[in-house]
Amino acid sequence: MSYGDTAIESVLSFSVGQLLKKHTVQQSGLFYGYEFYTLAGIGKNSNLLGAGLADQSTVLTFNPDGEGGFNGIGFGFQKEYLPGDLSHFNQKRGKIMLRFSNAQHSFDVAFMNDFKFGRLFNGDGTDFGNTGTLIIGYTEILSSNSSFRSGIALELFTPKPDYARTPNNPTNSDDGRKNVWYTETPYASLFYANLYAFGQYQDGDYNAFAKAGFNSQKLGAYIQNLLHDGIGLNPRFPWDVTAKDKIFTEVGGSLITTERYDN
Repeated sequence: MSYGDTAIESVLSFSVGQLLKKHTVQQSGLFYGYEFYTLAGIGKNSNLLGAGLADQSTVLTFNPDGEGGFNGIGFGFQKEYLPGDLSHFNQKRGKIMLRFSNAQHSFDVAFMNDFKFGRLFNGDGTDFGNTGTLIIGYTEILSSNSSFRSGIALELFTPKPDYARTPNNPTNSDDGRKNVWYTETPYASLFYANLYAFGQYQDGDYNAFAKAGFNSQKLGAYIQNLLHDGIGLNPRFPWDVTAKDKIFTEVGGSLITTERYDN
């Protein structure tokens, strides 16, 4: 929706599917989720480039006939519902987004976290599970029916702290100088910090994407320790800082069907 040289964009996304694996855990069952956010900024936003970048969506949205770009900021929230024991990690996460686009190019930044800050950043404030995600992306219209997106991302995941136990875990404690939580079963050791690059291509018939990066316990501990030792002054989490980094890759795709009507 545009008003002169300004525009407001709102997205509501629902997802449902059959789960086989999530957060490195083999778990079958039905999952579903939702996401909502609103951006406001300068520009007509008529090309919609970068719009609809909901986490559950793998399809790029754009209008090749639109020439009006958009420079805006927005807030929102998202939540997923997982089956079995993974339901421990069904937190709601807040989201802040920045997007800067012109007729054919778009640059965006999105940050998701489960902390709560007033009504704008409305997470559950749980400080575990899929606690933090940062995505920096670039999208370009290649032709009237094709587009490309690439970027880098960082995702952190931690188990649920055992608040019934004194936080004197020796792991990641810097020789006992820092308080560290114990974590709850059955996923007491479920930690990962994924830093990766991604690419995605889409035309009128199909969509393909790929990710490549590494999982680093040391990186996760470094980032979260800075927050918990400083701003939050909270106990740390027992990241295995002696573990070796692991390389990971992911590929996927989908077929696209469209309906055209001649008026």
